[in-house]
Amino acid sequence: MSSAIYVFGFIPKGALPREVEIHGLEPGQAVIQEEFSDISVVVSYVPLSDFVGEDAELRLQDIEWVGPRAVNHQRAIEKILDYSVILPAQFGVLFSCLDSLGQYVRCNHSEINEFLELISDKREWGVKVYWENSRKRQRLIDAEFSSRLEQLAYLTDGARYFKEKQLNAEIEKRATEWLRNILVESSSLLSALSHSARKRRILADDSGGEGRQMVANWAFLVENAKTDEFMSIVKDLNEQDSDNGILARVSGPWPPYSFVPSLEWEYS
Repeated sequence: MSSAIYVFGFIPKGALPREVEIHGLEPGQAVIQEEFSDISVVVSYVPLSDFVGEDAELRLQDIEWVGPRAVNHQRAIEKILDYSVILPAQFGVLFSCLDSLGQYVRCNHSEINEFLELISDKREWGVKVYWENSRKRQRLIDAEFSSRLEQLAYLTDGARYFKEKQLNAEIEKRATEWLRNILVESSSLLSALSHSARKRRILADDSGGEGRQMVANWAFLVENAKTDEFMSIVKDLNEQDSDNGILARVSGPWPPYSFVPSLEWEYS
């Protein structure tokens, strides 16, 4: 059966002990290191038909087939991360032979080495911020708008209707402006402690519970020595603004997917 080289990632040569046991995408698929100058590529040899061909195109759209293998891909990279920095490959990166993989490493040698040096003492951390805006709205009403809302009772029905709309729009605007300021301030504080930061896609189906919705999704590349200080800022955000409906959640440390340089991953 024709095989292909499946890539998990690029690491410094000698950083990963060869006796470390790493599982591949499926049981029995060995994970090994192929060396090119001062860079090792962590790979597994897989059936080419799993990823290339008409049947493979259908298979790669089947979450029941892709899901477990994507999880195993992630687990392998996290295992490597216990021993070495890594430039992680996305799921499904293939090469036809060692010559084509070696050529790829040579063409991207500087970018790979610069990235591995960059992340030598850093990890990626994710921060998602959720907001339940009715809490902030109520606090605004209690502090500034309650007397104005009480005055509506003395208006005619028509006048009250338009005034309610006007006040609700003003309250919503004030709450939104408050949220924007909180996010800018929090992002600035966290970025100041990080080497790099990235905005990630807001996930509409990811809620923080209690009627919250995601309002920010960030990734930060943080020096290991600054991790505690970084966590302290997130803790302060939760403690200071929980009454306004804010909830910040940290995840990680992750392989530095959000900061991988723009290399072309393609079958060759």
